[in-house]
Amino acid sequence: MTVKCSIVDNMLVAEFDPTMFRWLRASLPRYRDIIQGRLDEYREYDWLCERLSLPLPVTPLDSTMLRALRDNWCDPVEDDALRDWMEADLVSRLRDDADLVLSTLPAEGDQLLLHTAEQVEAWFWVLVNMRIAYGVEHGVLGPGCPPIDKHFDKTADWNDPLTPARFAVWWLHRVAESLRKVSGQPLPEYSCY
Repeated sequence: MTVKCSIVDNMLVAEFDPTMFRWLRASLPRYRDIIQGRLDEYREYDWLCERLSLPLPVTPLDSTMLRALRDNWCDPVEDDALRDWMEADLVSRLRDDADLVLSTLPAEGDQLLLHTAEQVEAWFWVLVNMRIAYGVEHGVLGPGCPPIDKHFDKTADWNDPLTPARFAVWWLHRVAESLRKVSGQPLPEYSCY
């Protein structure tokens, strides 16, 4: 139910469960649209922004998913201007990774071919970030939430409405870890700086 990864001709080949790959194929564009929607709200609102050609947020961050990612990856700061710069860097990185992942996503089939270390890294981080965002959005990750069960088999309570979300979070983690392990490449700390 996770993914089978191997290296063939210096290329990482990942074969997915068809049902989960359809879910991923549907979820990735929505994830990217949420990120782009936030970037579309940014404006160059002072002389420094204009000089650097760096738009910054002008409205508070109201997306639960993006707030979870910002809080996970950006150090807490009291200064609003610094927080805006950190958010802008993070959201730009999230969008760049999502764009690279979508460019390598096959339109049909359930086999993914990754040719470069950059592609593997983008896939790893998008899966990790989707896991965090999706888990927080659906109330299965975060403070007060029980750990994600590692056993989703016939004994799982599929009548519980949170079980599919827990499964997706567990699955995203397993796929990211499989890609990382099979690639053999060390992945740097996630940074937007």
